[in-house]
Amino acid sequence: MTLPSIRPQSIIVPFSASLDGPDVGGGVQTFVRMLCAVSSEVGLEVTVLGVGPHESHGSSVHFSPVLASVRSESEYVRALQKFVRTRKFRVPEESVVLANAEHYSWALRNLHLPTVLLAHGVVAQTLRIRRGRLSALLFRAFIEPRAIKNARRVICVTDRVREYYTRRYHREPEEKFVSMSIGVELGAFEHRPKGSPRQDFAIDEESSIILFVGRLSPEKNVSLFLAACDYLASSGQKFNAVVVGEGPEGDRLAATLSSRPWLRWIPRTSHDQVLDLMAVANVLAITSTYEGLPIVLLEALGSGLPVVSTDVGRARHFLRGSTGVVVEPDPAAFSRALRDALSARLVKRGSIDPAIRTAIDFRNTARSIATILRQVRDEASARPAVIPHAPQRSSDDKLGGVRMR
Repeated sequence: MTLPSIRPQSIIVPFSASLDGPDVGGGVQTFVRMLCAVSSEVGLEVTVLGVGPHESHGSSVHFSPVLASVRSESEYVRALQKFVRTRKFRVPEESVVLANAEHYSWALRNLHLPTVLLAHGVVAQTLRIRRGRLSALLFRAFIEPRAIKNARRVICVTDRVREYYTRRYHREPEEKFVSMSIGVELGAFEHRPKGSPRQDFAIDEESSIILFVGRLSPEKNVSLFLAACDYLASSGQKFNAVVVGEGPEGDRLAATLSSRPWLRWIPRTSHDQVLDLMAVANVLAITSTYEGLPIVLLEALGSGLPVVSTDVGRARHFLRGSTGVVVEPDPAAFSRALRDALSARLVKRGSIDPAIRTAIDFRNTARSIATILRQVRDEASARPAVIPHAPQRSSDDKLGGVRMR
């Protein structure tokens, strides 16, 4: 079912390499690619502002590179702000900004467009783990409140995320904060594996595979994964632990490879190969201390792959019985859950519970997002805000106004 033909243009702001390059942006990049893939079906024209070497145009998706390459997200945000100021970015009629985090919304404030903030998680929580309490405090004090005030809607990927915003910003209208389940492209899991992942990554054909997929940053807590696998190996269990991802914890992981013969590290590979690995793995491990909604959890569900996870995102909602289990962040407890998953082999490969299938179908997500964007566009057209005439420096600091073309 497609939506009406009135098509708001969304400006998506991922931290990504490009739409057709290697997967380096994690769950946010996966989300953006999925939305672009179904944009025409749900009546959206999408302009992506991201990182990549070339501009590209398709029937409903347009990619504009802000930088050819980037070393950090803060560098990208500064470049995005400068891009809007100096490159005379032409904004199509009736546009709506769909910002993937508060700092993207802040960087695009000079476009004076109605904004929908898609909160994949609480950024300040991640900052506290990665950079310390001061970074989180500064973000909460200066970036987050302005972005929330400016947003017409805040889409929250879990009820926990919504509870954070409604409690912290209780003076904002409660209807501003909308809970929405994010899904995955179910067709991507059909006829897997398409390649030969065991052969490609030198994994023994007979051994069990415990899979870890994610950026090697502190909040992903790969050290818990390794400690749990150490327990498992000391009990005599035969397996291969495969870690897919790179990041600041990569050097520490590399230093342990020689002492852990069961460990395989794949710093970077295509999303297609990740899904092939899921098709042949026995269990996926999620050891994060904090995540809004791990997309990799939904991908495992779509693959029919059991999951052992800490209590993050919607893990407690989805994981029960044959789909997996939520455990305490303790190496011994995690190890026992992994051993149970390796021995049980409960899930018939490719089978998905119909209720879960509906809940994780990205087309339902895209339709809901398109509806919200349309509502916001119509509200802005009906009640346009007046942007006061002010010096450039002063107007740059304002986040609250909306000016339609």
